[in-house]
Amino acid sequence: MAAQLTAGTPRRVRQIRAAVVLLLALAFLGGAFYKAYSYIQEDTSPESAKASDCMTGTAQKPIAKVSDAKVNVYNATSTPGLAAKVAGQLRERGYSVVEIDNDPLKKKVKGTGEIRYGTPGVPFARAVRLALNDAKFVNDKRTDSTIDLVIGDKFTELSPPPTCSSATAG
Repeated sequence: MAAQLTAGTPRRVRQIRAAVVLLLALAFLGGAFYKAYSYIQEDTSPESAKASDCMTGTAQKPIAKVSDAKVNVYNATSTPGLAAKVAGQLRERGYSVVEIDNDPLKKKVKGTGEIRYGTPGVPFARAVRLALNDAKFVNDKRTDSTIDLVIGDKFTELSPPPTCSSATAG
């Protein structure tokens, strides 16, 4: 009778041990993939660049010189001439404005604006963000480094120019 109670014990222990090892291995791999994914996301996200970060020296991610940023300025509002006005102000700050027009996507931008960019343009998107802190980043998967600054309905004026040398050099 006692042999029947203990006959399956070593097998059961091996099964439990194998399950625990498998779970630990999966947890380790999951952690490694999470770390790799967050590292990749950190490198391609322009979210941290704001004028306040730049002025206090807390910006962690590279910001291109404003003179190197090739910017298209588009008007997504019903206010005529707004893109030209903003483009003039950006030129005064040293940005290289390439095109001025109405939004070619004819998209309704509800906030102050959108900064459309592709992965090669991440540092330039950060530089443009210095001019319009509240703009929403939109990665449109373009393959070049040009940036579209689309002026939205809640736009009133550009953000004050930053005082840090990395953003104003050029």
